[in-house]
Amino acid sequence: MPAVDRNPLPITDLLDWSDRDKSLLLSVLTGLLMLGFLGWLLFTVNYTRFGEQFLSVEGAGLARDIFLFNVIGWLLLSCWGMALHKTKRHSVAYPNVCIHFFGFSFLGIGYVMGLYNPIVGLVLVGSPLTGFILFDFKRVTCSLVIHTVMVLAIYALIVQGKLQYAPMLKADPVTKDLVSVYWVNSMIAFATPFLAMVFGFTYVLLRRWQIREKQIRALAVTDPLTGLDNRRALFDQFSYELARSRRSGNPVSVCVMDLDHFKQINDRYGHAIGDKVLLMVARVLRDCLRETDRIGRIGGEEFMLLMPETDQQGAEKVIERCRQRLNDTPVEVEGQAPFHISASFGVTCSGTGDTLGEEQLFSRADQALYLAKEAGRNRMAFWSLSQEAVPA
Repeated sequence: MPAVDRNPLPITDLLDWSDRDKSLLLSVLTGLLMLGFLGWLLFTVNYTRFGEQFLSVEGAGLARDIFLFNVIGWLLLSCWGMALHKTKRHSVAYPNVCIHFFGFSFLGIGYVMGLYNPIVGLVLVGSPLTGFILFDFKRVTCSLVIHTVMVLAIYALIVQGKLQYAPMLKADPVTKDLVSVYWVNSMIAFATPFLAMVFGFTYVLLRRWQIREKQIRALAVTDPLTGLDNRRALFDQFSYELARSRRSGNPVSVCVMDLDHFKQINDRYGHAIGDKVLLMVARVLRDCLRETDRIGRIGGEEFMLLMPETDQQGAEKVIERCRQRLNDTPVEVEGQAPFHISASFGVTCSGTGDTLGEEQLFSRADQALYLAKEAGRNRMAFWSLSQEAVPA
């Protein structure tokens, strides 16, 4: 099945690019690097003493042909990728050709410059890493195996004297008695952009892992529809606030809120409007609660409000403000008259000397909610030890 075409994505979303666009980026970057090799060779041969002292005429000619072949190859691959991108088409062959040509390009460089060259070492380490970041494991592993075998074959032929080692060089520019500064600086100059490319791709990968980890953590504690805390996050915070309350002696109040007749809204207007109502409720509650309060969705139309350092009188003021605002906020429905909603609230407070845990206190608030509904809905009820639950 062909890949689904996407709109252009920023470089930070590189891992979301199609294989076509990843291959196009690889073609352009590698092509520029190969152009740098060719430019270095021409400059070195024609304008430096290093060329006269260390480069073989025949070897430099062979290197020029290989470098030029690489530049033309990557130019053609870049044009192919641009044509595919412009026409929004995908090709299974294009990424495969790019991956294998990448190996062949550096294999030729390694042969003419010497397999013990630092550039070859960097490529052997950095290329698989870059490949595994950009493409699938099987495809990259196949290319890696093929080119590793070819490196070993070239090495074997050199040992047997059937191939010349580093034919571009007629003398070794780095020995025990001589170190060519020009050669060392040239190798550093070639290694820097390659390392930058590998580092950039690795940074994108690590950054994406960090983003996804944050998203996973957020999903674990967040209601996906409303963006509010979910039950797990709320009870973790509830446990913390209870412990803090017992240390400080300050009360903490918890409220369970349920939308009245929410099933009728879904049945009459559809679940899309039901979701719209839940989003509106979340927005209203956020506006009505204080910065220190926590709110979350713990069920279909059930919400939980956690109010630290709040006694019954304070909780009553906060919840009445929420109840009234919900009553006064219309829900707009396209093609129909807007309607209003209401909610019922059950509240309990934990004071000094109270040793109940969060589950027991939640159960009390839930019992109070049941009483509020039994008393006619659109109201709040407080749990009381003497009266079980007292409507307000």
